[in-house]
Amino acid sequence: MSRRVHLPMRLVLVVAALAAARAAAQVPADSGQVWKTYDIAPFVAVAGSGSERHVVDWILQETGYAAWHGASPASLSAGPEKLACFHVPEMQSRVEEIVTRFVGEASSPHRFTVRVFGVASPAWRGDARPVLQPIPVATPGVQAWILARENAAEVVARLRARSDCQELPTGPVLAANGLPAILTGGRKLPYVQDVGPPGWQPSSGACDEGLAIDVHPLLVADGTAVEAVFRCRIDQVERLAPVTLPAPAGVRGRLQMEVPQVAAVRVGERFRWPSSQTLVIGIGLVPWPVPAQNTVPGLVPDAKRRDVVVVIEPRLRGGP
Repeated sequence: MSRRVHLPMRLVLVVAALAAARAAAQVPADSGQVWKTYDIAPFVAVAGSGSERHVVDWILQETGYAAWHGASPASLSAGPEKLACFHVPEMQSRVEEIVTRFVGEASSPHRFTVRVFGVASPAWRGDARPVLQPIPVATPGVQAWILARENAAEVVARLRARSDCQELPTGPVLAANGLPAILTGGRKLPYVQDVGPPGWQPSSGACDEGLAIDVHPLLVADGTAVEAVFRCRIDQVERLAPVTLPAPAGVRGRLQMEVPQVAAVRVGERFRWPSSQTLVIGIGLVPWPVPAQNTVPGLVPDAKRRDVVVVIEPRLRGGP
């Protein structure tokens, strides 16, 4: 009969550490790689279960995915308490700096407000141009500006006062330092995909239609600037083009299918700007698959295009 032996918790931890060290020793370190762990528990405790993935994602974006898939072995993994990294000392320094930005003052994180507007006319840009300072953008057709917070408040007030402006949703969305703010909404639009045997009955399909905006902000270590990963995905079915199919012998009536005409927008950017200022992103006149909040005289309630404007404002502790 076998007996189960219960080891003291401290001994269990020592055995686990020795096993990890032994496994690391078996991995070639021909480029000088070292094994290190970092405490991310303060961030995860506040941000919630599973939030360690945000630290990993930011490290991969900051250092480049190729740096982890080269000829020399490298490793990056994270759990609720620790982030483990096997890489050269130079990379370890970069990982440590990023982890510090997530866990520093995690118990009371800085906040950011994110607003999304859809404006029927781009004329607002002319009115706001004197206070907008352009910054570089990689995506064609997209523009970005920074401006003082008091000027940003005035620009937002003017946008909200326009009769052709719709805000999504109706008010700001809050993001915490190191955590993304995600605004999303959509639907599946059914259509007749085909008509065929057996029975020559229509078979249905569906297109995804909607808008998703993801803003992931992170303060630099000294708090003087913000870096943010910005992603935007828009899909809109502009129309369903009918196609008449030849009817086989013995089938009465017309057979008709539909072909979706879809407009899609994809934007992926990374911005850096002073934390004392506001970032404004103009995506351009793009599809706006958002139901009208109310009917405005003189406007088409289901207008298909809007100048999409995203306003990101740091709300640092101790500020207004």
